Amino acid sequence: MIGIVIVSHSAKLAEGIRELAMQMVKDRVPIAVAGGIEDPHDPIGTDPLRVAAAIEAVYSVDGVLVLMDLGSALMSAETALEFLEPDQQKNVFLCEAPVVEGTIAAAVEAMLGRSITQVMAAARNALIAKRQQLAPLLPQSAPEASSEPLPNMAEALVLTLTVPNRLGLHARPLVKLIELINHFSAEVYVTKNATTVNGRSINQMAALGARQGDELHFQAVGQEAAATLTAIQALAADNFADLDGAARTEQAPVGVAGATKTVAPHQRLGIPASVGIAIGPVAAPGFVLPAVVESIVDDAVAEWQRFQAAIQAALAELQAVQRSTQQTVGPDPALIFAAHRLILQDPELQENVRRQIIDEHRNAEAAWQQALQGIVDRYQAIEDDYLRARIADVLDSGQRVLRHLLKVALPTLEFEQSVILVAEQLMPSDTARLDPTKILGLVTSTGGATSHSAILARALGIPAIVGVTDLLSDVTDGQVIALDGATGQIWLAPTPEVLADLQQKRTQWLAAQQVAIQAGRQSAITRDGKRIEIGANISSHHDLDFALEMGAEGVGLFRSEFLWMGREQLPDEAEQLLAFRTAAQKLDARPLIIRTLDVGGDKPIAYLGIGAEMNPFLGWRGIRYCLDNPEIFKPHLRAILRASAEQSIKLMLPMVSTVAEVQRAKTMIAAVQDELRSAGIAFDHALEIGIMIETPSAVLLADQLAQTVDFFSIGTNDLAQYLMAADRDNAQVASLANALQPTVIRAIQHVVQAAHAAGIWVGMCGELAGNPLATALLVGLGLDELSMHARAIPQVKARIQQLELTQAQQLAEKCLTLGSVTAIEELLAEFAPVTPPSDNRG
Repeated sequence: MIGIVIVSHSAKLAEGIRELAMQMVKDRVPIAVAGGIEDPHDPIGTDPLRVAAAIEAVYSVDGVLVLMDLGSALMSAETALEFLEPDQQKNVFLCEAPVVEGTIAAAVEAMLGRSITQVMAAARNALIAKRQQLAPLLPQSAPEASSEPLPNMAEALVLTLTVPNRLGLHARPLVKLIELINHFSAEVYVTKNATTVNGRSINQMAALGARQGDELHFQAVGQEAAATLTAIQALAADNFADLDGAARTEQAPVGVAGATKTVAPHQRLGIPASVGIAIGPVAAPGFVLPAVVESIVDDAVAEWQRFQAAIQAALAELQAVQRSTQQTVGPDPALIFAAHRLILQDPELQENVRRQIIDEHRNAEAAWQQALQGIVDRYQAIEDDYLRARIADVLDSGQRVLRHLLKVALPTLEFEQSVILVAEQLMPSDTARLDPTKILGLVTSTGGATSHSAILARALGIPAIVGVTDLLSDVTDGQVIALDGATGQIWLAPTPEVLADLQQKRTQWLAAQQVAIQAGRQSAITRDGKRIEIGANISSHHDLDFALEMGAEGVGLFRSEFLWMGREQLPDEAEQLLAFRTAAQKLDARPLIIRTLDVGGDKPIAYLGIGAEMNPFLGWRGIRYCLDNPEIFKPHLRAILRASAEQSIKLMLPMVSTVAEVQRAKTMIAAVQDELRSAGIAFDHALEIGIMIETPSAVLLADQLAQTVDFFSIGTNDLAQYLMAADRDNAQVASLANALQPTVIRAIQHVVQAAHAAGIWVGMCGELAGNPLATALLVGLGLDELSMHARAIPQVKARIQQLELTQAQQLAEKCLTLGSVTAIEELLAEFAPVTPPSDNRG
């Protein structure tokens, strides 16, 4: 555990500060003091030897934080470091935080198991509460206090940039910027006009309201200050990784600007948010949370821990929502939920809540709601409508935490029949849960065309209108209405003539959609005859209708673990069999690759008894868990084998690291086959068995593994993070876990060569497979199959249809010579096929 040392000129003051801190942490954090000197006539002063002894008394490899009052206390602390061994010195940190407030904040964070970086940050931010409380009492002529203490910026490096983004620094480019800053060891502050904010705080950065053309001054101090500013400059030159102009998925439909036009009595007019015609019955579910009641708690530390548990649960849910959205509609809309996670992790927001709970003993619900309101008030002060619309993201992520604190379940958004959903407000995470096959249209009373809910509705292809005030009082559940998402018109009681006209428009709209995805209906064949099989990644048979409509030629990844998730007990063999057989029948002889149960890591399932692990991604997951639990694995295998009878099913093992694991799994599969054979139960005796290549070990053993299986499928998501030793969900290092890293590209080449040398085919089912920027590279590297989220299929197929294999191979050879992600991405962005696609392709 982290130790804390208090250095003061006064022994009594040091002991008093320690006593205050111990009141908070109840002797659960080691705190030592070094106060005064050995002179009874003049005891005020500091002694380096006392400081060194205090550090030794609480020393831990986790770190020691030293806080000092003033003057010689700093010099004594610096001298004390010289008395320590070199390997100890690197774990001792002198902190400039206020000694009283800083010690208390640091002690609480240390008790909760935070890292030394987090403990130091809490100490440095300890004056925020006092500043905020005293702000109304300051004379008007006094300069406005910053929301947190700034470090000494005298030696700061400065970078001045003009915001290039058409929509300013909204949520998604902000996510990219803050993730980049978190990657470096430097303190970054950003100034616009006279306002300076912490560059690591998404809420403070968003509240700047940085619009296109605004000038921002980035100040950086610390070991990697120069590298940080260089990286920020490069990101800005790339439009902060934001899509440009009309290419944006969030481009709102052209139509009326708002609900101001005069309309007929049974018509309403709103803001067009997503094009399309919808006709159907209304569903108007309520989404109101119970009122928060403020109270005083006796055990503030326990209340803080309860709040942190709610935060962690919400972060885990948002991680799942982000991945699900990425699989459904692609990585760009999914960044919305990366922004939600950053909101919850915002250091300023966390400190505000901590102060209310620890200092004021306020209950977590009330503290969280008040802290959120402060953020909302800041957003409301932003002049730019687009940036102000991000209030919904603050409320959405905030309400997710409140649900955990209040123990209120998420509202259901599943409907037996197809409906038009009408709501006062629909949060982005609610929109992401909508099933486009059941939601004909969407109408909300609030919101704008550039809200994240509108962006997601467009990505899902759901016609939507927003900003229709008081609509809920004019409709009832089951009432048939109609809407035109392109014009913002709503018909509350459509006449037969209106219905006929709208139905004709709907038919035309659907026909236009069919033309847009026609490339997906054609085979993915290069201009010189190389065919690449294109599959879809799915989580259930419900995903198949849309995947086939987009042009999927099969399923390259059925995530069977989703049958286990969102429930309290194991799915039995019959339930699994039904799910697999239903999917296979829908595919009608097209291939279905079922990945066996892949739990652990980022997919914990409580009732399976895996438990908490220090490093879950390196722990008991995938094939490791299944081999150790035959009572779970064997019924799972039986269901897959039984479904394979008269169906085109393949079985794929995840998280393979050794040849022995494959052999053990195949032995277990053979035993299940013998049982089925003895019982006279049909199955495919020639069932193909493949493995995921997602560990460095599997890459290096690819030639040996290829002798034991029928195919490989490369999982680039995990492979990238394992090869780069970088957690893709850790914002500080996530940029390293890029599947276009030179290391990953070389690993893919090695695996493809090993597979082909053994006479087996190799596919890819990671996110890289659905990235059109990488399509030519993957074809050039020799991939035989690509499987991706359904919406990416038409664009990837179109790219392949424009390629010549020789061009793609030359591109791959060039990429293999490059030494950075940036260089590879630039080359891929510059690449374009020489000749246009043929018009008479079959």
